[in-house]
Amino acid sequence: FAAGRLQIMALNKIGAGLHSKETLPIGAKITVSLAFLDPDRVEQQEKLNATVAWAKPWEKGILLGVVWDDLVTKEKNRWLYYYLEETLKSTD
Repeated sequence: FAAGRLQIMALNKIGAGLHSKETLPIGAKITVSLAFLDPDRVEQQEKLNATVAWAKPWEKGILLGVVWDDLVTKEKNRWLYYYLEETLKSTD
């Protein structure tokens, strides 16, 4: 599906909560592209395949819940893995 730009509202090792201007059908296969700045401030990108688990109307559009098709690991998703690790540390 070409859903255009989606805004990430929440992110974890299982999936993400997204905000979209348009809905996607439950079960739709999508690719989520994430960009991170490394310690040298160079942009690093990761793409994760996901499945739409739920969609809900919201005053600013549609809220979508997606589940990653593969488990997030340090080896496959280096930047997302470290981002989530640091985020969890900061909430302790």
